[in-house]
Parts: sequence; structure tokens; C-alpha cells
Amino acid sequence: MLGRRDRTSMLGALLGLASLSAGAAVDQTFQFEVLLDDDLIGQHRFEIDASGEQQRVTSQAEFEVDFLFITAYRYRHQSNELFRNGCLERLSSTTNDNGTRYQVKGSVLDGAFRVERGQDVEQFEGCVKTFAYWDPAILEQPRLLNPQTGELESVRVQERGPEQVELNGSTIEATRFDLVTDELTIELWYHDQLGWVRLASDTGKGPKLIYRRL
Repeated sequence: MLGRRDRTSMLGALLGLASLSAGAAVDQTFQFEVLLDDDLIGQHRFEIDASGEQQRVTSQAEFEVDFLFITAYRYRHQSNELFRNGCLERLSSTTNDNGTRYQVKGSVLDGAFRVERGQDVEQFEGCVKTFAYWDPAILEQPRLLNPQTGELESVRVQERGPEQVELNGSTIEATRFDLVTDELTIELWYHDQLGWVRLASDTGKGPKLIYRRL
């Protein structure tokens, strides 16, 4: 089982990632099956609607981890976001992390992005981007917004080179990048034509969380 701190950092970074930059495709659905090591625990779905300079994204994640026929851990997350030219303009997200609830709201105000998380309010200057894994432009950003927690996290990226990965029963070559935060390393794979195809991250307790694109 994952500890509370490990679950929050892992899922906050990995699952609250409903964001989009200008380079993403128009009117698409991205569907991922999610595994903990070899065990299927749920899915994460992204629906993207782009119109002109604006992009609207809805993200829904549902996970359950069972132990001895009992649901030992349950996670639900939904996020709605509005972008203009790749910069975040509005955010609304709700999360139930095994009984611990989060609610984050944000919008652009006087040139800065204002985030409300409970009683805490914070403003971030400049163009704010979230963990938009399907947009390789995020790999050039020094900080990314976590939609679950409403916190701006420092990140650094290391390119690992081409590797073989499985996609729907076939093997393809994709380039791996490691996105390193203060608490974990997120491995990302990109294919030249298909874009983002896979994600993996340790959980701090041994099991590995894996996203496989369908």
C-alpha cells in the first residue's frame, strides 16, 4: 500500500494533468489504461476541444486498488481547463484521494494567474502551463502547475534517448524523457508521429505506476 504522502505527491503530479498547449491536436480523445506494476487499476481519459486560439480540456481519472477482495484505495479526479495560445486562463478541479478531498479554482486576473485552494490564494506571473504531457513544449519549462493541489512545481528534464515500447500489441521506438520533480521522477515516451504514448513513475513504496495509451 502507498502512504498518504506518497499517494498525494504521485497522483497530484501524475493524474491532475488535464492541460493543453497550442501544439496539441484539435478535437481529440486520449484514453490511457493505468496499471500499478502489472495490475490494471483504472483509466484516465482526456477530451480536447480546440477552437481558434482557445483550447478546452476535460480530464477524468478513476482508480481502485484492491487487496484481498477489498478496495484498499480509491481515487477520483476531474478537471476542466481553458487555455489561450497555450497559456492557462481558467481552471476548476475536484479530487477525492481515498477520502481526502481537494478543490482548486483559478483564473487570469490583472495579467497573473490567480489560484484558490481552500482558504489559500496565490498568484503566478507569466504564462502558466500545467503537466501537459502530450505537448513536448512543457519539457522546456522550469515550473509546471499541479491542477490537483494548485501548486507551481519546479521541474527539470533529462533526455534518455530512443527505447522500444509496446503500444496496442505492437512494439514501436519512442524517445524517453525523465521529468524530475522534488519528490519523484516521471518517465515519458514520445513517438515522432503519435506523440505521447507512455508514462511511468515510481511511487516511493516499490510499485510502479504506468500509463499505456489505447
